[in-house]
Amino acid sequence: MSLLILKKTLSLVEGFREKLMNFNKSVMLGKWTVTVCLLLISFGCKTKSYTTTSTYGVSPGDEYFSIAVLPDTQYYTATKHGGTMEMFEQQIQWIRDNRKAQNIAYVIHLGDISDHGEAKPQEWVNASSVLYKLEKDNIPYGLAVGNHDETPNSKPANGSPNTSYTKYFGKSHFKDKPWYGGAMGNNDNSDNHFDLFSANGDNYIAVYFAYNDPAKKDTYNATYEKQVMHWADSILTVYDSRKAILVTHGLLKRPKGSTSNIKPGEGDNSVPSEFTAQGKVIYNMAKYHNNVFLMLGGHISGEGFRRDDYNGHVIKSYLTDYQSRQNPPYSGEKDRNGGNGTMRLMKINKTKQTLSVTTFIPRANGMVIKEEDGDSQFTEPLFK
Repeated sequence: MSLLILKKTLSLVEGFREKLMNFNKSVMLGKWTVTVCLLLISFGCKTKSYTTTSTYGVSPGDEYFSIAVLPDTQYYTATKHGGTMEMFEQQIQWIRDNRKAQNIAYVIHLGDISDHGEAKPQEWVNASSVLYKLEKDNIPYGLAVGNHDETPNSKPANGSPNTSYTKYFGKSHFKDKPWYGGAMGNNDNSDNHFDLFSANGDNYIAVYFAYNDPAKKDTYNATYEKQVMHWADSILTVYDSRKAILVTHGLLKRPKGSTSNIKPGEGDNSVPSEFTAQGKVIYNMAKYHNNVFLMLGGHISGEGFRRDDYNGHVIKSYLTDYQSRQNPPYSGEKDRNGGNGTMRLMKINKTKQTLSVTTFIPRANGMVIKEEDGDSQFTEPLFK
């Protein structure tokens, strides 16, 4: 789009907004929301505004529940690259406000809670002040340890209790929460841990793996990896009657040719993601556990999906990360928005035996901006 067309579009948007606000002030569409939505539509993106996230993936009478997914929040807690704490706060408030309406049973944070690890403690204060609000409503949640949560960056803590993650999200904090199952090791460290929750009469386990990528030769710890895999293997064996979700920060790569790291609303799942080096390690352990059906990760900006079948045992993996997203006209650093508050809802429909994904941005006025392209909103068989 040329600069002239963009200026004309902005002018039209301002006129439209004024008429809309005069027509129905009760709608309360903010200037930012209207502008962004119309600009995205003008760019051909499948992005729309709604008063709710709709009922995509479910029909009246269906038995289902939802998992809210929060990708990398590092630029919200660090207020960097256009990210703001307000974006993070609106995500959490939306979850609290819509817990009953969307049957939200569990919340997953994909890691990179902070941007600077131990170097900037305020980022952990920022994160905990928002995430702890879920506990006021007794909403179960878990958090993966990302490379930016580690100090030095990408170097696992190897079970050390002397980290900010442990201070704010360690065993001591979660030990009395009914969903917290436990963690690897005997001290307060909870980098590798598991949660237990139930929904629709079924029992689930969510197992979290700290970031430890074999591709990072300077920081990778092979001995620690063996310990973690042995621990996870034993946990999945003990809880083999529970349907299992595995969460690690760096699971998948962005599909080749995808622009989902920068632009919303233009993708599909025609090209499957490849596993990261750590993702391969985890999958090669998980494929022997028939209760594992879902794996989630962030880290690499963009959206991705893959389906793996090992002797009839299907595991589906999802990449969800928006930290590098930009606002129109998508011209570089000055247009970055830090992720813009984009999050996901994954609906597990017991009646239809499907798993449906919706991607959206919650706003303080009650509106949500949805992405409806093929890698942002789609449905897959639940266990096939």
